[in-house]
Amino acid sequence: MEFQIKNSTIITKQKTECLVVSIDSRKNQSDFVKDIDKSTNGLVSQLIKSGDISYELGKTTLLYPNNNLKQKLLFVGCGKAKTFDSVQAKTVIKAVIKELLAKKIKNIAWDLLAFNEVNSLEIAKQLPQIISDITYRFDDFKTTKDPVPSLTKVTLLIHNKKALSALTDNLLQGQIIANAITVTKTIANMPSNICNAKYLAEQGKQLGKQHSSLKVTCLGESELAKLNMNAYLAVGRGSQNESIMTIIEYKGAKDKKAQPYVLVGKGLTFDSGGISIKPSAGMDEMKYDMCGAATVYGVMQAVAELKLPINVVGVMAGCENMPDGNSYRPGDILTTMSGTTVEVINTDAEGRLVLCDALTYVERYNPKTVIDIATLTGACIVALGHHYTGVMGNNDKLVAQLILSSNKAGDKAWALPIDSEFQEQIKSTCADIVNTGGRDGGTITAACFLSRFTEKYQWAHLDIAGTAWKSGGQKGATGRPVAMLIQYLLDQ
Repeated sequence: MEFQIKNSTIITKQKTECLVVSIDSRKNQSDFVKDIDKSTNGLVSQLIKSGDISYELGKTTLLYPNNNLKQKLLFVGCGKAKTFDSVQAKTVIKAVIKELLAKKIKNIAWDLLAFNEVNSLEIAKQLPQIISDITYRFDDFKTTKDPVPSLTKVTLLIHNKKALSALTDNLLQGQIIANAITVTKTIANMPSNICNAKYLAEQGKQLGKQHSSLKVTCLGESELAKLNMNAYLAVGRGSQNESIMTIIEYKGAKDKKAQPYVLVGKGLTFDSGGISIKPSAGMDEMKYDMCGAATVYGVMQAVAELKLPINVVGVMAGCENMPDGNSYRPGDILTTMSGTTVEVINTDAEGRLVLCDALTYVERYNPKTVIDIATLTGACIVALGHHYTGVMGNNDKLVAQLILSSNKAGDKAWALPIDSEFQEQIKSTCADIVNTGGRDGGTITAACFLSRFTEKYQWAHLDIAGTAWKSGGQKGATGRPVAMLIQYLLDQ
């Protein structure tokens, strides 16, 4: 897909297959609309007056070339001008792209004059992401590939050279975020017989080769054992695939010793539940239990491409939870890297056991903030459905920043409490804590468990169990919450 921004005042003479025309509630439409109306001998104004061309949000009308038109014209309604915002901008973009793909249009020019500066910037940033999302296909293993989307070139037209720099920056950001989301989806969609912890490590190494600003280190089971990461290792004990933790370091700050922002992604490349085995229905989707690690990969790729002036560390905690004669069992007591002991109640509450050791490991970086990303609890889907990522943490300011970034990115998140009352549910009679606090407040008690290992730094936990993938006929990874985390790092 080719994107460009062009400063032009002669709209109707653009060499393109289709001009996209934005219509809103204003009586006096943009100069672009007036120019087209004049070139069509008043046809456009007549169609607006009759309601055939409507400013109803997302309503599209396509006019084909005739004696007065050299290009197709696609009109899209933008609703009320005064209330047009980033959410409505997404609605408009989706409507336009779906219509263009349905009509197999190859290249377009879209005039931004109808929008104010803020909305123009938002459209420039969101357009590549939405096009990428709509056109994404995972057909790596299909013998007959899906049809290639028709749209290949998008030109954004502006009439103000002063806006060119900001729009160009936003468009580039949008492309980088779109690419990060795409690679996250593809890694997450890989089947577990290919994508195991070794595969994640290899992908990390490849990323390091592509970007000299990244340093990649992989710790196998022998290295994890030397670090006393016994909880992490216990989870993978029943699998023939080695547990490997992959660390990706980026130092973009002037002060290379400046405190880094640390991201820790749960990387259960398949979760059978272990001895506490899951029901067979839907177990195929447990390949998505590594979406947290895939998110870390995508974000670190974007960080390198954006050349952010901060230090960032990404951890992909790769592992596989399988049942065999060597699996860990309900009733086992594990001594974590921090020294805290955990009584295993359910081997299907394994993600927190992997994360607790990884969260202890990252203390060595003296982090500014630590954010873990995990498909951790089905309870989060019960609480927030598939719309919001759950956010919890030990620092209200950090949680608020993440919520703000989620709103900016349109990658919705919602804060949940982790009050001390919930901590009572993870007490053990024979160890320091248990690895599950029962069904009541399951998302929160899981976060309470993790909070025991994050007391030395500012920390937030993102439960993406409901947002990381879709089920059914649309089964596939969504790439969330890559956009939110990149926005958070951009805001820093």
